[in-house]
Amino acid sequence: MEEEHHFTNIPYNYPLCLNRQCPKASTCLRQLVEQEVPDSAEYWVVISPKYQAKLKGACPHYRSSQKVQYAKGCMNILDNLPHKQRQLAIIHLIEYFSRRTYYRIRKGERLLSPAEQRDVQKILKQCGATGKQEFDAYVEDYEW
Repeated sequence: MEEEHHFTNIPYNYPLCLNRQCPKASTCLRQLVEQEVPDSAEYWVVISPKYQAKLKGACPHYRSSQKVQYAKGCMNILDNLPHKQRQLAIIHLIEYFSRRTYYRIRKGERLLSPAEQRDVQKILKQCGATGKQEFDAYVEDYEW
């Protein structure tokens, strides 16, 4: 049975794929979203079919339709660190993300991708945190 997709949070100007002969078309977000574009859509952003025809090997634009686990908020992690470790971790996280982005992440306004979660864990470990640190919450979504 084929999984039914409902793409409601497509990023603005998300490039779509028109290559239905691609071996990964049935699992690629760009192809699946293209198939669901309503007839009322006047303009699309597409990956050039001429460019795709010249591609050799794996497509660099492929995006899996499998949902991934995003982290939301890191207040619990920071609250459980001793003061000196917390201060050091905040400095490194601001250096890594920028001040504004750090505060958005901290409050859960901006989600962390799996790769970013690993980077945050690495920063925390460098600051002396031990064990796996759990984020405030987790949500599943597509990795656009």
